Amino acid sequence: MDRLQRDKASSSYYIDRRVTKVEDFLKTRLLDTLSEQITKVLKIVQTRAPEKRVWLGGVGPAWAGGTNNLSDTFAAGFLWLNTLGIAAAHGIDVVLRHSFFDYGYNHLVDQHFNPLPDYWLSLLFKRLVGPRVLAVHVAGLQRKPRPGRVIRDKLRIYAHCTSFHNHDYVKGSITIYIINLHRSRKKIKLAGTLRNKTVHQYLLQPFGTNGLHSMSVQLNGEPLRMVDNETFPELKPRTLRAGRTIAMPPVSIGFYVIKNINAYACRR
Repeated sequence: MDRLQRDKASSSYYIDRRVTKVEDFLKTRLLDTLSEQITKVLKIVQTRAPEKRVWLGGVGPAWAGGTNNLSDTFAAGFLWLNTLGIAAAHGIDVVLRHSFFDYGYNHLVDQHFNPLPDYWLSLLFKRLVGPRVLAVHVAGLQRKPRPGRVIRDKLRIYAHCTSFHNHDYVKGSITIYIINLHRSRKKIKLAGTLRNKTVHQYLLQPFGTNGLHSMSVQLNGEPLRMVDNETFPELKPRTLRAGRTIAMPPVSIGFYVIKNINAYACRR
């Protein structure tokens, strides 16, 4: 109770029941609303209660239980990962997600307790992404808009120190996660000290013929399924040789761990 009194919780939903098609989940204007909301909340808290920290709670892709065949599909993962990335960039270190199993369609598991896409996404995030946020500069994205026009990028890139709890990677490793909302493949070439390092790829795409409506996920081309009621599958990365360009397929999500880079900010 003392912790809750010291901290400030805020709820956030992206959309309401007027959103009825998968394309609505890919709108950059929609994804950008969260950053605007967080900025307003942080400004109010800083003015009226600067000693309090802000938590983001009650998070889901849609209010009132979500939308059937949308909020529980692969498409909703773009909003969920965008939430995690933007919250971290604003210094919010606690994000509360509902729910494992409840009414509506914002679930993390289905009626048989099989993990849905957002569960696998959350599991990878927890295993690979540490709390320390790193600045990202992407040539070609930081461009000046024409007068009266806002640039809303469909390629969203975030970087953190790799989680210290993941013993597959030594301290100093970096995890980059990318959202590609384009309907075409996009190539990303690492530069500077990242250029000549081995990269582990964890690429998430929908599995099956339903595309973005799919409730199943594939990791690096292999479907993700529970081994049994208590055993997760091994989340195997694909190794990209040093200097290789990262190729993001259309409307996909990827985590990329740059190994053994010995980044100073990530060694502490």
